[in-house]
Amino acid sequence: MANTSRINGFKPVKHLNGSPYNGQANIYEVPAGETVPVFVGDLVKLSDSAATSYYPAVEAVVGASAQIAAGPILGAVVGIINSKFDPVGGTMSSGSVSLDTPVYRPASTKQFVLVADSDDLIFEAEADASVPLASIGLNVGVGASAHTNPLLTGASPMYVYSTTAPDATSTRPLQIVGVVNRPDNETASAYNKVLVRINVHTYGNVGVAGV
Repeated sequence: MANTSRINGFKPVKHLNGSPYNGQANIYEVPAGETVPVFVGDLVKLSDSAATSYYPAVEAVVGASAQIAAGPILGAVVGIINSKFDPVGGTMSSGSVSLDTPVYRPASTKQFVLVADSDDLIFEAEADASVPLASIGLNVGVGASAHTNPLLTGASPMYVYSTTAPDATSTRPLQIVGVVNRPDNETASAYNKVLVRINVHTYGNVGVAGV
């Protein structure tokens, strides 16, 4: 049975030592100067816009249906802090909070996000082309459709870009560490779910050659 494409970004599932991911994350600011929306599941990097609060600034690693030249990646967004809450002062602003719309950080809006940023995390994500078991250990890129598409769902449009075949290039941003073993995931078929680690990480990994 063929896999169904359900792109929703990168989900942390465990650490390299096998321990489960238990929701740990750090707060980061997405400055108002960043014009690309940010969704849960997006990979982010440190922003070239200056932080305006006490937390480091980040921006989405973006592309347009093609491989992204990402540079160092920080981690994946696992939560969006409601714009009504100020984590610096620990206060809430007045007004209602909408509960019936997808939660994301809109374009050109200062907002805080939670990022799973440990350099030993393993993430589950969908690949755009089939990733066979023989590709485990090789490196791949990151892809994304336009960040205007998920506004109705709140799902990240980022995926593992495997149309360019996995290889040993040490500068590619992700390394394949496994293929998800589930009945709904057909190995070596398009849109299969794979496990990856960040190969070029802001806080540690400088990139290793795939094997």
